[in-house]
Amino acid sequence: MKSYNVYIDSANWLCEINLLGYSMLDRYILENGHKIIKEPSAADYILINSCGFTKDQEDKSTDIFKNHFSNKKKSASIIMFGCLIKINKKLIDSLDLIPIDYDEGQKLDKIFYNKIKFKDIKPYSDTKKLDDLFIDRIAVEPSKIMPVLLSRLILPLSKKIRANYQKVIDNLISRNKILIEICRGCASNCNYCVIKKTRGNICSRPINEILKDIEKMYDPDKELFLVADDCSCYGVDIKTNLIELLYEIKKKFPDLKIDLDNINPYWIEKYPEEYIKLFSEFNVSYATIPLQSGSNRILKEMNRNYDVRNIEKIVKRIKKVAPHTAIYTHFIICYPNEKFIDFLKSVYYSMFFDLTILFVYSDVKGSERKGISNQLSGFVRSYRSTFFMTFQNFIVLYKLLTLPINKKTKKNIK
Repeated sequence: MKSYNVYIDSANWLCEINLLGYSMLDRYILENGHKIIKEPSAADYILINSCGFTKDQEDKSTDIFKNHFSNKKKSASIIMFGCLIKINKKLIDSLDLIPIDYDEGQKLDKIFYNKIKFKDIKPYSDTKKLDDLFIDRIAVEPSKIMPVLLSRLILPLSKKIRANYQKVIDNLISRNKILIEICRGCASNCNYCVIKKTRGNICSRPINEILKDIEKMYDPDKELFLVADDCSCYGVDIKTNLIELLYEIKKKFPDLKIDLDNINPYWIEKYPEEYIKLFSEFNVSYATIPLQSGSNRILKEMNRNYDVRNIEKIVKRIKKVAPHTAIYTHFIICYPNEKFIDFLKSVYYSMFFDLTILFVYSDVKGSERKGISNQLSGFVRSYRSTFFMTFQNFIVLYKLLTLPINKKTKKNIK
């Protein structure tokens, strides 16, 4: 058996799916007798966990490859893993690397000596590995890209801001969490998105498998992060649903705090009472409900089927029954043909959430909107993104200043 030195890198340390992929690659390498090293120049293989969710992330994946390619030893090979493989095949084919997408993990078995096949590596995180990762790689990354810069500047002046700020950052980088995949793929057809192209249609894991993985990783001091491209459509392919899964988790692990990521507003609008009851009965630390736009006209162009006014009302009701839950959202601004009034609606509706993660629209290869006309100018994109982020910085600062720390909940930024 030949043992290899392996270096693993990632294009998106803030993506839980990417972090989970990192953890699985790490366990696969170590459990098969190979060595993870911290110096890429000494590696026999460099594994890059890529991201192509936005044009910026695609460019970052390419830059990471170029940097490692120019500094690696001559005999070393670079393996690129992850979603970029299917998004931009032409780009991948132009690079001197070994491409492996999410469905081709068996290719690793042909490269590395293995006692354990990659398909047998379960999709959950090694919490110690992730904690080490946070210290080594991403301690400051969230403060650079999220609307918390103003709050960061005022940290020395307020103990309350310092405490709540740290909880925000811990949430954003998934610190102190157990990551367990419940499903992959998507049941929606948003025309700006390539998730379905890269991850396929919804594919849910059976409830009993998920419970077994939770039992292996269980730690009452950790929060359970349910990893999915869209956790709200869990179970539509296996005749169950997210709510049933959560009740089974609560039955077996009643003291576990839960994080819900990527709850499509469509499902909240379709089953409002069920979701409101869910938040009232479960200890949900935080949830992400990606609204994407405050304009129903733009949502229709995105092929996202819900009414933003209904979602606002439901979110307000959720906050009443679950004041301890921090609710985040995503917005995409500068969508093709977005008018100023559409933009202002997004700014307005962002106030009803505890934190907004902002994306400026960019063409992504493989999406239905690629190459569409009515793209906004660079000046408009820059102005609107600066305005939105400045506004959000003041909103976040206000919430950190005026709302009390909930001592019973570790991740509360209300």
